[in-house]
Amino acid sequence: MSTLTYDVAAPTAATRKPATSRKGVLARFYDRLIEARMQKAVEELGHYRHLLPRELEQAGWKIGERSEDSLPFVR
Repeated sequence: MSTLTYDVAAPTAATRKPATSRKGVLARFYDRLIEARMQKAVEELGHYRHLLPRELEQAGWKIGERSEDSLPFVR
């Protein structure tokens, strides 16, 4: 007995589309939750910005990777 197969219906490697890497439902939910909380935190800080000392903002302008010593409350 012999078998003959035709490769007409099977997609080849050249015609096959690459698989899309998509985040899962839980990962997308978690990312959106983090983004929403960050936006709310920025909004709350904006409401109370007038209560913060000016020196804190000026020290924030100078902060770099290794310049945390310039903050006024670290002294």
